[in-house]
Amino acid sequence: PIGTPIAGATVAVTDTDGTVLPRGEDGELRIGGTCLALGYLDPELTARRFGAPLPELPGVDRMYRTGDRVRMLDDGRLVFLGRLDDQVKISGVRIEPAEVEAAFEHDTAVRSAVVTAPRDTEGRARLVAYVLPAPGATPAADELLAGVRVWLPEQAVPSTVRVVDAFPLDANGKVDRPALLKLAEEAPAVAATEATLPDDATADERLVLASVRDLLARPEATLEDNFTDAGGTSLLAARLLEVLEKETHVRLRAPELLRQPDLRAIAAVIDKRRRARP
Repeated sequence: PIGTPIAGATVAVTDTDGTVLPRGEDGELRIGGTCLALGYLDPELTARRFGAPLPELPGVDRMYRTGDRVRMLDDGRLVFLGRLDDQVKISGVRIEPAEVEAAFEHDTAVRSAVVTAPRDTEGRARLVAYVLPAPGATPAADELLAGVRVWLPEQAVPSTVRVVDAFPLDANGKVDRPALLKLAEEAPAVAATEATLPDDATADERLVLASVRDLLARPEATLEDNFTDAGGTSLLAARLLEVLEKETHVRLRAPELLRQPDLRAIAAVIDKRRRARP
């Protein structure tokens, strides 16, 4: 919650078309009133952000689009839900990084968390979480992921968690998110040169591992990883099944894939099914 409007401010929660939404619905915060600035030095930015008055608010000649996603409670208090321009779509679901960060910060071992959404060469986004531990705490990445699954849909669970000693800061002393995003985008390319396929792996194991690394954008994944814990979702499982069937002509069902303890076990199921053919 961020409270109620200050004196001289009129606020409204609207949809993308500027229609005022009922209390309890999520939308963009717009502000008007005597407290409003004249505009920006950039005329084009002023035209985009400082809009026409809303019919529902007589007497307010201009409304400023904040870009903040909020919800107005029945008592008039506003709840901040994140930035509209920070939203990212993962497997067809819109994800608010601020909500993912809040899920990590439910853990007492976490002092702060920052979530980025790097994209691969095909434009697919994945979530990477950077976690700053609380003083004296030493949280493990797998434990943190297990904790956030209680709060988040599977599409919002990051594929990678990195525990850091500090966040990079910009000139204003704020977390330098572009620097973290660049780091997340560069990391897979480095890992790809190191995470080669095991020499002793069977053909099916190599196929499963290579397919999972590609679908999850996690070149560091190993045969000992669990598909779900590595960031696999039900939608990605469907894509993986399609790839495996195309390459092996073995059709697995989603429950068969998801209940396997690791990727090596998935390959074993494929091998067993293929051997059972007449």
